[in-house]
Amino acid sequence: MSRVTALALAALIAAAPLSTAQAEARVTGDLLGSGVPAMVGLGQERDRRGGGDRDREAPRLMSEAQAQAIAQRRAGGARFVGSLGLRGTTYVFRFERDGQIIDIAVDARGG
Repeated sequence: MSRVTALALAALIAAAPLSTAQAEARVTGDLLGSGVPAMVGLGQERDRRGGGDRDREAPRLMSEAQAQAIAQRRAGGARFVGSLGLRGTTYVFRFERDGQIIDIAVDARGG
């Protein structure tokens, strides 16, 4: 391999785009070598990717199947008629007992 070919190949490799993980590793390594804390600036990248502050995210909701199991326990043997779905953060299920319709609400936040 000639010197010109080797230099051209090295230039192509250096110019190739890095994956996100490689870029973060390179940034972290560069920051560690300079004495700057390694986490500086990485939180901003996390925010851009959608993994930002957990406090700002919507609360996790239980599944409709989990909520239905809770409602059936609360219904105490009444016949399940159907689901009215998620209303805000509350699942509403409809049951029937002795000809009367009973709606049971379950908080989807699990609280």
